Amino acid sequence: MAVISVGAFCNPQVASAMEISSSYREGTQFMHPILTISMSGEIVQGDATALRAELLKYEDRPLTEISFEFDSPGGSLLEGILIGQVIAAQPEDTTSRVAGGSSPICASACVYAYIGADFRFIEEGAGVGVHQFYTQNELTGGDALAIGQELSSVILTYLVSRGVKAEFLEDIVSARGNSMVWVDHQRLADLGVVSQGVRGQSVEYVNHEGEISLRVEQDALVGQNKILISCGNEGPYGIAFLQEPPMPFAGPFMVHAGGYDHVIHDFTYIRHGSGETVAGFKITPQVAAEIAGASSIGGRVYNMDNSIFYGFAGEVVDPKIRDMVDGCMRKFFRSSPPPPPPAAPPRMTRQNGIDLRGADLLANGIRGISLDECERQCLAASDCTALSYVIDMQWCWPKGYGGTPVETAGVISSVR
Repeated sequence: MAVISVGAFCNPQVASAMEISSSYREGTQFMHPILTISMSGEIVQGDATALRAELLKYEDRPLTEISFEFDSPGGSLLEGILIGQVIAAQPEDTTSRVAGGSSPICASACVYAYIGADFRFIEEGAGVGVHQFYTQNELTGGDALAIGQELSSVILTYLVSRGVKAEFLEDIVSARGNSMVWVDHQRLADLGVVSQGVRGQSVEYVNHEGEISLRVEQDALVGQNKILISCGNEGPYGIAFLQEPPMPFAGPFMVHAGGYDHVIHDFTYIRHGSGETVAGFKITPQVAAEIAGASSIGGRVYNMDNSIFYGFAGEVVDPKIRDMVDGCMRKFFRSSPPPPPPAAPPRMTRQNGIDLRGADLLANGIRGISLDECERQCLAASDCTALSYVIDMQWCWPKGYGGTPVETAGVISSVR
C-alpha cells in the first residue's frame, strides 16, 4: 500500500496568522524611498490577503523598492505560493531577506514566499530549509500518486517562473519523511534561489569603434551597469556606464575585482548627472593582474569620504575577462620600446635561486622567452621593478613592488 508524505500543502488545524509589520523610509538625495515588510511565524490560510492589505496602506506613497524580511518555520504550502505571487505582482523592485533574530530561518512553505521577490539575499547565519510536502491526512494508492504529481507540477511551474532551476525541486522531494534539509548557501546561489541582488549579467566580445572590446553587463538591484574593456597602445583601458542615483556624486572611481576595490588614479568623467555616469579609465598593470587573477571586474563611483557608492553590485566573473586583460598586457609587454644601447651598464641585478613571491603584473606570466628578453621587457615597462624567471620552463614573471624573496631552486630573480 503506497502512502504519500506530501510538506504541508494544507493545514486544517487552527493556527496563528503570521505577524506582519511594515516601515517606510523616505527617499533622500542619494537613496530611493523604500518600504520594508517583516513577516514572521507560521504561514496559514489568509496570510496572503493580510499581506495585500498591508501593502495597500502605502499605495499613495512614492516607491521604487519593497523589501520583504522573513523569519518563518513554514506552514501552508499553497499559502506560501500565494504570498510569493503577491510579492511577484508588485510593480516596484522587490527584495527578500531571511532576517529577524540571531539565527533567522525560512523553511518549508516560507521558501515559496521568499522566491517571489526579484532579488533574493541571504546572510551568514541564516538558514533556508526544505522538506517533502505532506498533508495531515494519510493518503494511499492512486490518490497519493495523483496529488503528488499535481503538486509537483504546480511547484515546478512556480519555481521556474521565479528564475529557480528545476533541480531545486529534486532537493525538496528527495528529503526523507518530514525531516528538514538545510540547503547550503552556495547551492542556493547555483540554483537561482538566492541572487544576492543580481538579476542577470553577460560578458561578450563586441566591435566598438572598429576595435574588438569586451562588454561586461550587469542588471542588478542597484541598476543596469556595464564596462567596455579595450586594448590600447599603453595597455588595457575601460569605459564604464553606470546608472546614477537621484543625486549622483563625483568622487573617486574604483574598479572592483577579487573582492576588493582598487583605486584608479588615471580616470575621467566623460558624462555625469544625466541619469548615467560614463567614466573612462586606464587599467594599470597592478590592477590588470588583480582583474586577470580573479577573472572578474566591476566599477563604482564613491563619494568623497568613500562611505557610499553607486555602480556594480560586486563584480562579474567570467574567464573571458582574464583572457582579454591578460592578452592585452602581453601585447603591451611584447611591443615595448627597444632596450638601451648595448654599451649601457646593466640595470638589473640577478639573484640565483631566489623567487619573488607575489606582486605579479601578469596573471599567467610570459612563456617561451629568454631571461635576457624577460629583463628587456621589464626594463621597458615603468611599472616593472623586478622579475622572477623559471629556467626549465622559460617562464617570465614581471613584478611590481612588494615581492617576497624565497629560496627556490631553478629560479632566477632580477631587480632594478
